[in-house]
Amino acid sequence: MSIQTSQTTLDEKKWKTFVAAQAPDFAGTAFMPALVTDPGHVSGLIDDALRTATHSAPGDLRLRAFRPGAFDYRLTKRFIDSPLAPGESAVAWLARTADSSSECLAVNDVSSWSLPLTGWIAALVREIVSEGVHELPSGTDVYTFVADSGWTPFGIHKDSEPSLIFHLGPSPKEVWVWQENPFDASGITPSPSFGRITFDIEQHLSAAEHFVLQPGDFICIPKDTYHVFRNAGPSAFLGLTLYPVKTRSLIAEALWRSAPEDLHPTLAPYPTAHQLSTLTHALLTIPASAAAEAAEAADAAAPVGSADALTLADRVAAEIALGQLRLRTSGHLSRPHPAALPADGPAHGLLLRWAHPGVVAAARTASGAVLVVRGRHLPVSDGLDFSALEQATRSTQPFTLAGLAERLPDGLDADRRSALARRLYLLGAVTAA
Repeated sequence: MSIQTSQTTLDEKKWKTFVAAQAPDFAGTAFMPALVTDPGHVSGLIDDALRTATHSAPGDLRLRAFRPGAFDYRLTKRFIDSPLAPGESAVAWLARTADSSSECLAVNDVSSWSLPLTGWIAALVREIVSEGVHELPSGTDVYTFVADSGWTPFGIHKDSEPSLIFHLGPSPKEVWVWQENPFDASGITPSPSFGRITFDIEQHLSAAEHFVLQPGDFICIPKDTYHVFRNAGPSAFLGLTLYPVKTRSLIAEALWRSAPEDLHPTLAPYPTAHQLSTLTHALLTIPASAAAEAAEAADAAAPVGSADALTLADRVAAEIALGQLRLRTSGHLSRPHPAALPADGPAHGLLLRWAHPGVVAAARTASGAVLVVRGRHLPVSDGLDFSALEQATRSTQPFTLAGLAERLPDGLDADRRSALARRLYLLGAVTAA
């Protein structure tokens, strides 16, 4: 599939070749110079995302500010309280807000604040995901790291998932990667977030592979591989984390969701072990007739059987399938924050396009029939056939809002077609062409 949103900002051939060789586990260190052909454009998308977040809902922004060797709560609050000015870049924001050039910031889930940034990343992820072969059941994180000078604030460290780093500049950045573990326990500090870390950096550099990242360069660092960055001037990078499947938490969450809400006993904040055991027993033995409406998901890839005889296995499998449908419709990224979505419908006659293939899918939840739209549920009437709409999301041809309304099921009258088409726009399923 063509990386349509990235044609002017990414070397598509390089990316496809890299993904074909490394996905899904990305087990080897890989360096690709000039992968991003217009890093300034991508930096601008990040700037706009941060501006939206800091002006509209700063309390929801997952931002952390650091000084050398430490997380800084006060500096974090200062960034939250100091929105980006119009036209201000992330590196200029850092310079204006920090006390020194050695301080830096990281923002997780940054793509959820910008539909264009989500579109750019989702196009890359589509090359990684191969439905039915390898997917991303636990999702992803898109983050940015903005710094000026000095080392990574948490020293030489390793991550429990591969790190895909797109360096955007404007200044270069150095990175050292240790393919083998040369560290003894004497200089290691245990860290729940970064495994085992060390701040004795310089003495170990000769044992590492060294890279200099220029704006537009890309590096992949495998999981559990020690590495450290050094900043050579103001710059930002975009990081993509691909989470390995979190099997236990996914199944536990699916089990809980598969039970109707009225069967969830209300427990005290500090229940007895017996009460918790009783609740577990109840969840595992819900009669099929009581659970059927709560668990039937209309996912053709994962049929759940008869609604009259759903087993516990059926219910849990259906909920997992529905969770994956939420992920697929959001491009395997976090769904957009409300602040990133349009506040009103499009101008009359504006040409639109689908945000990405599969952005809308029909399903059934405990509350009835829904359209899953970029990870959100939009209730619809029972008995409507949305298969043509689902297929239409794979088209690249532009259309108007009125044209979208005409593609909606015959069972809807003109007013409801128009209202649903507008709702799809407001949820980000379609954007300006």
